[in-house]
Amino acid sequence: MKLINFRLLVSDFPASLRFWRDLMMLSMSFGDETMGYAYFDTGDGGLELFSRDEFAASLGETTPTPMLAGHKAVVVFRVDDVDATYADLIKRGVKAIAAPVDRPAWQARTAHFSDPDGYLVEIYSQLPAPDAPAS
Repeated sequence: MKLINFRLLVSDFPASLRFWRDLMMLSMSFGDETMGYAYFDTGDGGLELFSRDEFAASLGETTPTPMLAGHKAVVVFRVDDVDATYADLIKRGVKAIAAPVDRPAWQARTAHFSDPDGYLVEIYSQLPAPDAPAS
């Protein structure tokens, strides 16, 4: 098996499309607003958006499954500079959840955001190994 992409089921497709395309600036390789579907190429894999109602209908469901409370998923992106990327995303209007912070146990510096449906977005960069020589 080979994982090719993740599909986020979204309640407000136009808002989600704007978030991922215009604010996160992912490269959209296909999108159809009337169908409530978009595909973003992220390099080694992809990220899909699909209208929750349209997907439920494709399964023959008349009412979508109720949403769970809390965070449903985290979409993680590696970046060169967490602080610069964080500042840029804030400037574009992305909703911050947690400012950049070093997480030594994870060996990463991270920051977190939320998309219109409450999916978390994490940006991170690797921290130097604790035993690495200082430059």
